[in-house]
Amino acid sequence: MKAKIPIVTDAEIAAARRRGEEADRLEPRADRIEYDRRNKRLVIHLRRGAVVALPIALLTALHDATPQQLAEVQASERGDAIINDELDVQISLNGILTKLVGLTGAAVHLGMEGGKKKSPAKTAAARANGKRGGRPRKKSAGG
Repeated sequence: MKAKIPIVTDAEIAAARRRGEEADRLEPRADRIEYDRRNKRLVIHLRRGAVVALPIALLTALHDATPQQLAEVQASERGDAIINDELDVQISLNGILTKLVGLTGAAVHLGMEGGKKKSPAKTAAARANGKRGGRPRKKSAGG
């Protein structure tokens, strides 16, 4: 009996592409990764200009790697993973950064990114709020 091959529609392909573009926009992506032999850490250069240094001790998948193997670690093609083909290692960049920074830190970062976005709806809401006297004042602790 032949296995049925699922048919993927154009709409499903378009939706998958949109999800990928959204992930590229919101999640960290690496341009390049280098091994800092002296300090025993990976230095990850992110596309937005930030640089993150991760001690090898925090990356259990790389604990047994030799310095030569660590020097061969690189960013995946999309920049979303730390990879080494020889070791058969693929570490999600978003996953490891979220784990190390914590969910709260990642949520704060995403909130800041969202807050920078401008839209007609956001502009209209800000104008309407301004007509009503602006942002409500904070009440003092005494009353």
